[in-house]
Formats: sequence, C-alpha cells, structure tokens
Amino acid sequence: MRLRTRLFAPLLAFLIYGCASLSPPDLELLSKIDDFDIVQHRQDEFLALPDALSRLKDMRTYSEEVGVLYGTESLRLGPLGSALIAKHDASLNGHLVLRKFYGPLDEEAAATHASWVERIKNYASHGRSGSLSKPYRALTIEDAHAFVVERGDSVIGSMYGENDEFPLVAYVIARKPTGAIEKIYFEIRSYERWRELTPDPGNAQPVDVIRELAQLQDNSAQVAYGIYLLENAASNPEQQDQIVTTGRNWLRTASNTPNALPSYFLANYEVAHRKERGVSWDRVKARYERAIQLGYTDAQVSLGRLYLQGVFGAPERRNGLDLFESAAEKNNVDAASALGALLLSQDPDDAISYLKQAAEIGDARHRLAYVRTVVHPPFERQLNSVAFGWVEHLAQESNQEAMILLATIYAKGLYEEHVSIRQARRWYRRSVEVEPTDGQNVNEVAWVLATTHLRRLRNPTLAIKYMDTLMSNNAEARTSPEYIDTWAAAYAAAGDFRRAIELQEEAVAIAEENQSDVKQILELHLQNYQERKALTEKVP
Repeated sequence: MRLRTRLFAPLLAFLIYGCASLSPPDLELLSKIDDFDIVQHRQDEFLALPDALSRLKDMRTYSEEVGVLYGTESLRLGPLGSALIAKHDASLNGHLVLRKFYGPLDEEAAATHASWVERIKNYASHGRSGSLSKPYRALTIEDAHAFVVERGDSVIGSMYGENDEFPLVAYVIARKPTGAIEKIYFEIRSYERWRELTPDPGNAQPVDVIRELAQLQDNSAQVAYGIYLLENAASNPEQQDQIVTTGRNWLRTASNTPNALPSYFLANYEVAHRKERGVSWDRVKARYERAIQLGYTDAQVSLGRLYLQGVFGAPERRNGLDLFESAAEKNNVDAASALGALLLSQDPDDAISYLKQAAEIGDARHRLAYVRTVVHPPFERQLNSVAFGWVEHLAQESNQEAMILLATIYAKGLYEEHVSIRQARRWYRRSVEVEPTDGQNVNEVAWVLATTHLRRLRNPTLAIKYMDTLMSNNAEARTSPEYIDTWAAAYAAAGDFRRAIELQEEAVAIAEENQSDVKQILELHLQNYQERKALTEKVP
C-alpha cells in the first residue's frame, strides 16, 4: 500500500541509505490523485523494476525496525519512513511512519502522507472484505500489518497461506482495543518477485517461496513452513521423524518473536499427537499461556478445554470456566458457544445469553444453535425480530435445518405469537425437497407430520412418502432403529397398523443388538401399535 513523503524526506533517505535507481515522483502531485488506479499503477510499476526483489529485501529490514520503534517517539522513524518511500513510493508502512513523524513538526507534510494512507487503504479494500475468498490487497506482509495498525488495532500473529485464486495470502490476527480478535486475510501482491528467491522461479510453488522467506527470517513464513512440514510429515514415512523435528524447530524459532501463532500451534500439535509421541502438559500449558499473554483468545479456549477435561487435576477445573469467561468477554465466539453448552443444565438463562452472544458474533452454525435451543423445550421462548431474521434468511438460502426451525416457529407461534400452519407446512415440505435422502432432516420432518397434535399440520400420507423415499435411497438410514421408528409411526398414523408393527419389530430387533438404550422406548411404541393406537405429541 502506499503514501507519500514530503520534500526533504526522500532526500534524507538518499543521504543515509544511498540513491535509488529511480528518481522520486512528484509526491505532492500524486497525493492529489484520489484514484484506485494510481495505487495499482504504482505497485505494478514497482514490481516491474529489475531490482524489485532487492528493494523488497531492504524494505523488510526497514519495516522490522519500524515495528520495534513505531510506538515510540524515536527520531529514527523519520529516516526509516523516508527509506521505505525511497524504495517504493506507495509503501503504506512508510507513509504511516512519516505521518506519525511529521505530525508534531510539519502539518502540511503530515497531511500529505495522511492522504496517501487513505488512498492506499481504499485500494486495499476496494471490492474486498478481508475474507479468505476476498482478501484485502497488500504489497507485502509488512503493509498488511500496517493496514491493521492504522485501523487502531494491534497485530498479535500472522502467517502465510494460499487459496485457489491467490498463491500467497497473509493470515493476520488483529486485536482490537477491547481485546476482541479479528482474523483478516491479505493477498500478497509481491509473490511473483519473491519467487526469484527460489532455485527454479518458473516452477516454484507457494511453499517454495514460503521456505525461502523463512530462511530470510520472515516470522510469518517460519510459522507457515513449520505447520506445512508437520501436516505433511506422514506422507514421507521414512523421514517422518526428521520432518516433524524440523517443523517443530521452525515453530520454536518463530515463537521467539511476539507472534502468538507458533506457540499456539506447537501446543495444538502436542495435544493432537499425545498418544503416539507423549506430551508434557506443563510445556503445553506454558505455550498456550505464551499465546494468551500476547492476546490470543483462541489459546484461552484451548487451554480452558484441557482444564475442564481434568488434565491438570480436578481442583483446577474451575480455571477452565474462568478462561472461557475471559475469552467470551472479548467476544471469542468459541468461548461463548462452549459456555452456552456447558451451562444449559445448571444456569439456563446465562447459557442462553452466551448462545445468543455467539450467534451475534458468529456464523450460521452459531445462529442455528441458538435458535434450535430456544424453540424447543425446555427452554422454549419467543424470538425477537433479529433472531427470526437469522432463521428466515438462512431458510431462504435453502439451509435445511433453518427451514425446519422456521416451520417449527410458525407451528408454535414463537415469533410475535403468530401461528401459521400454512407456513409451517410450506417450510417442512421445502426442507425435504432440498435433499430427500438426508436422513436426519427427513426423519425430523416425517416425525412431526406423523405424530403432531395439530390436526391441520398432521399429514401421515406425506410422512410415509418421505420415509419410503429415504429408506429406498439411504442404506444407513435403513439400518437406524430411530429412523425405522419414524417410518412405523407414519404408517400407524395412516391406520396401517400391520405395516407399523412389522417395521417396529424390526426397529426393536436392531436396537437390541446395537442400541439397548433406546429399546425400551421402541417397545412402548410397538405396544401402542399392537393396541391400534397411533402416536400423538406436541410439535417438539
């Protein structure tokens, strides 16, 4: 990303660092061109320079020192910012530094650099959201860090990765002043020039570039390369132990810097492989605590789980809840979700509050989990417009579970106390139409249609149709005593008790072999059918 420096700033850089091969552009003029294309053009022009790779290496060196000094009032910031601009006149890192440096000294110069900060930020985010599929643009990972810092957040960890469209992506963990964590992705546009570091640039893959960057002491590359080796060690059994050792060594090296990710991933690796490699729980704890100290709330959740599992002894279990609560206060969605599940039986109101928090900050999974809890007994309650909107939106996107939940909401009148059997029927049907062989969803819908006490909603014929289709096309469902139980209930609801008894006896026989815990319920249902009684219950 880029910003502009003032009249004597480039000159100062030349005096200290030596002349650049390009004469500096008219930065005052460029700063007035508020146009996405100018930043793209300046980056493309820079990347086409014969000496772009050497400039990128120099910029890394300057940026490392900037990272150490940025929070200070050091006069060294001026020369460092000027050096970055001299190497690339659209360096976001350079303009941020010079905006800060000139702030108390030269209002006009500070304004010039501030205008370029905005221009480069707009370029970075134009048409992008910061997600993996739509990463922000950054020339280098240092500019990605600068983008985060400029927003008022701090970088607590980063590493490289890739996706189908972008060969080199930076994954940055940003911490807000509240302590909340945001995970942001950046397309690293200098990838093609970094390929020149590899022995065979024309055929180099992202991992080859990451390896070379790791050798250049790029901390984010060290993390990424260490993880790559650990994840792929098993594919080379003869050298697996050596590869694992090398991967762990890269992560250990990376953990010597203020990056929360290497310690976190090392701890995760040791926990995941504890059975085959053994584990030092004290070392795992220390690594998670290192990441926690740097502000990574995911590490709080991971360590909290170990406490709750009793790894550090029963008396220490309360520490797990404390870690979850602390992480939830910082809007960690996994912590809020876990607390919701843990507290449901002990403190339902607090539990539902945590589930609601997870729904508000999380994704569709968390929203469905919250709504699922509050539309079913024993926690059933009216939904507000926001929660109803979540379900309605997901249902309209053909999410099967959301469709079933929406149908349930209408059948029970859980939104504005409005019962609509017509809408309930509509959404139950649509949920099955999405995938008629999805065992769990079809089974749930068929059970409601076969057993509901709501006369206008009850539809045994449709329940039979759904279950017949499921059982004809899903071999796993055909061997499930729970699904066969629903199938039998549908026939009983239609008055075909002979077929219902036949199916229920089959369900009981399967349960006797594999699921004795449900056998008693299945036998009660069988007794009903033998007495020519269909099952009836409220919509769950």
